[in-house]
Amino acid sequence: MPDTARLFDRDWYAWTQDQAARLRAWPEHLRPNGLDVEHLAEEVEDLGGSQRRAVQSHLRLIALHLLKLEFHPARENRPHWTGEIAAFRDSLAVDLKDSPSLRARCDELYPDAWQRARRAFLREIEAGWRERRVDLAAALPGDGSPRYELGTQLLNEDWFPAPFAD
Repeated sequence: MPDTARLFDRDWYAWTQDQAARLRAWPEHLRPNGLDVEHLAEEVEDLGGSQRRAVQSHLRLIALHLLKLEFHPARENRPHWTGEIAAFRDSLAVDLKDSPSLRARCDELYPDAWQRARRAFLREIEAGWRERRVDLAAALPGDGSPRYELGTQLLNEDWFPAPFAD
């Protein structure tokens, strides 16, 4: 079995990026007549990009729901949010199993996912829970540093934050 076929089976994201690069490197004089190699390469590359975006989306959703578990005043929703986090972690695990090269990119994708989750959470709290006594902007500084550590907290299927003590 050729290396590219094994790569397809082992790491779909890496395969899409490899195939796009191979298409672009294909000498023009050897290309079949009329084959739009550049657009084909972009489409193949974007197939992998959609999986990368899915991974980043799962990271954002997990972080958002961890924030809800920790800070949201509606404590009665904790079981629902815990279930959502478990489902998002399971979906993310499937994506990372299909494309292990994306696991290494989680460190790169997580800071932006964190900032988006933080902003969404603060907007939600501001819109519906104005009486919240905790200064969440102080508890969740916007310096870009995620509150939850990627490997030991965010991706750990057994870890959930305790409710924030007012």
